[in-house]
Amino acid sequence: MSRYRWLRPSKCLETMDFFPAIKGQTYEAMQKLLFDAVSRGDVRGMLNDEIVPKAHIAAYLSLYARATSEQEPNTLPPDLALNYDDLCAVFDRPAIDNRKRGRPVKEHSGWPEDRKLAFEMHKMLAGHPDNRQAKSAAEAARMLVSEGKVAGAGTPESRAKRLERAFRKYYSS
Repeated sequence: MSRYRWLRPSKCLETMDFFPAIKGQTYEAMQKLLFDAVSRGDVRGMLNDEIVPKAHIAAYLSLYARATSEQEPNTLPPDLALNYDDLCAVFDRPAIDNRKRGRPVKEHSGWPEDRKLAFEMHKMLAGHPDNRQAKSAAEAARMLVSEGKVAGAGTPESRAKRLERAFRKYYSS
């Protein structure tokens, strides 16, 4: 969710002091990091209530640097407002060494009871005389759903389809 807060460069530098990725850096180093992020277009800038396009920001910054020769070349114009959300996205993140690596762990790998019911479907299709018999996996799944053994939300058709997928996952070649 965007807050659409725009801050002046001096206020951005004060805010950046609290970000964990750049904590403890000097004011000049933070000023250089902010200037680089703005010139790359990672942090959007607004001038006279108009957002400066990414393609134009580098030219605007170089014009400002040429016009104010008494300041450092990586000084941002004081009338340029910077987007707070972009600032947080670029700088308010864990340090590179502390970031979690790899693909995110899957939280839910399906219904655990579906595997047990898939085994029951396997027995129904095997044709044991002491078990109920079904002619197809879809029919066996519908029988188990109609008996109320399949948990979960959704229509009976969707629960039968989910159970049929579990059966195919574990018992088909």
